[in-house]
Amino acid sequence: MFVVVGLVGALLLVVFLLLDDALDAIIPDLDWISGPAIGAFLAAFGLFGWVATESFDASTPAASAIGVAGGVGLGWFAYKLARVLHDGPTDPTPNASMLLGKEGRVVTPVRAGGSGEVLVRLAGQPVKLTATSDDDLPVGTVTVVVEVTSATKVVVQSADRFWTS
Repeated sequence: MFVVVGLVGALLLVVFLLLDDALDAIIPDLDWISGPAIGAFLAAFGLFGWVATESFDASTPAASAIGVAGGVGLGWFAYKLARVLHDGPTDPTPNASMLLGKEGRVVTPVRAGGSGEVLVRLAGQPVKLTATSDDDLPVGTVTVVVEVTSATKVVVQSADRFWTS
């Protein structure tokens, strides 16, 4: 009996970890209960109960008590772990407004009044953008984004001019 309960619990644990959002409708909306906690409890109950029966020749009530203790412990751990993963902070989604003030480097010459291209890092990723400037900026010039005109077009100044003005 303990082996079957443990296997069902392990299967439920895997299913709830993979499909937790899809299965939320079948679990009551209680703060202290979750699919992973239920699966972990059942898996630990079965494992601890089976070990107590097979290794120590424990009676069924004693093995059940040991299984419940192990299940509560592992269920609590699974609940806490799922909460940490669910409630963990994430970085904001990068957007064009985050480009303002970023330094970049000219990769296609920018002609005064015309356009060229700059490479800017946004959220750690290089992004190539169309750039305009009041000055000629040759390839390799370090620039600062002074205005964002669209998601793919910016106005830049050379970093030397930006920091000295």
